[in-house]
Amino acid sequence: MVFKLACGDVMPGCTAHFENTDRDQLLGAVAAHAAADHGITTITPDVLAAVEGKISREPVGA
Repeated sequence: MVFKLACGDVMPGCTAHFENTDRDQLLGAVAAHAAADHGITTITPDVLAAVEGKISREPVGA
């Protein structure tokens, strides 16, 4: 399973995209990006829910 997220789905106008076979590693990369590029240093339950709601799951190689 590949987990994918387009940051622009959560933060309109952002062009960053993330993809990883490990959901936790994907979320770590997204959190680092949120801090560096959006100034979001605290991931609240609402932010996490918004991000998780936009993560797609696809079979590897799709």
